[in-house]
Amino acid sequence: MGDGAFTLILLTVGVAAAILFARRWPPKAADIERGLPAQLRGAEIAHAERTFRSHRHGLVVRLDRAYRTEGGLQLVELKTRHQHAVHMFDLIELSVQRIALEYETGEPVSDDAWVVVQNSRTGTRRARKVRLMDTPDITALRERYDDVVQGRVGGPAPARSPAQCRQCAHKARCATKFQDRA
Repeated sequence: MGDGAFTLILLTVGVAAAILFARRWPPKAADIERGLPAQLRGAEIAHAERTFRSHRHGLVVRLDRAYRTEGGLQLVELKTRHQHAVHMFDLIELSVQRIALEYETGEPVSDDAWVVVQNSRTGTRRARKVRLMDTPDITALRERYDDVVQGRVGGPAPARSPAQCRQCAHKARCATKFQDRA
């Protein structure tokens, strides 16, 4: 075996060992807390990447993180996007998480939550505070969704843009003005 082949094998083994070594160590607290609002830095992570259910409301969710604070649990949703933007479905997702988390644990969950968006291009993180929807509003959304899916009410409202139309689950059976361009 030549010196070049031996060097290549040694280099490969070294890289593999470095990767395995790095995986053994958990991420540093500074990296976990990067982008969190000041109120949550140093707070205890009560739940992370866990599924919760509310049988009463027929909801199942998987939350990113819930931090334990003096005022109860505080939800945090982690997103990676091209822009530091919060969308309506983030608010709905967090609101459903609150309902299921309170139901299953019995612990109070704050009416406010945080969406931490990491920019996929720059890696920077920003936290945006959102006010969660009430349980009756989430229940009404769930019932409306069930009605539409079961065909008990008219179809969904037309898309507002070609981009929204392209992502819609009802695209195949829709006749909106964007259908031929989507």
